[in-house]
Amino acid sequence: MIFFEFGPRQDYAGYLPEKVEGEISDQRIPVDSRKNERLLVEYLGKPPRKARKHGSFHKSAYSFFVRDDALGLIERSTGGQILTSPTTIVGRESENIHQFWVTNFVNCLNLAMTIASPSSGRVRGKIGVIKRPVFDEARWDGSDLFVVPQDPSYCYFCTENFITQWKAAKLKGAMFSRYLMDPEAIRC
Repeated sequence: MIFFEFGPRQDYAGYLPEKVEGEISDQRIPVDSRKNERLLVEYLGKPPRKARKHGSFHKSAYSFFVRDDALGLIERSTGGQILTSPTTIVGRESENIHQFWVTNFVNCLNLAMTIASPSSGRVRGKIGVIKRPVFDEARWDGSDLFVVPQDPSYCYFCTENFITQWKAAKLKGAMFSRYLMDPEAIRC
């Protein structure tokens, strides 16, 4: 099985929180990623550039967002282990957007073979930035979308099956990388 990191495409819109209301209580998720971002605005950079494409999947600095058209796939792929909260994006008020957190933690990272930067030491039991993940399929639970408990960056990992379903549904805004700075990343 080939696993990929599931992240946003750089040529699609990115967002900044305009309004934050509390945070989720799941202690496994890094503190910065727990904030409930209720209102978002597109980040246009400095100096401002023109608005970017709108897809089904987006990210702010610490949070992930998905349109209704992709939410079902994400929910099925995690075995229902997600938390969601409705979010409004300025200029996209007619769309149903959800902030989501994957709570499907699967302890299948092969730490001996994974290449990662040294731990910052701030969070006990975590490694540094994962550069080239290696997964132990014997410990993998078969889910198509998951996170690993040792990752301080709270990255989402997925399978080839997830990518096949993403493409079949014609969803946009995602990039699937085998490792950090993958020159052959799959862009959908």
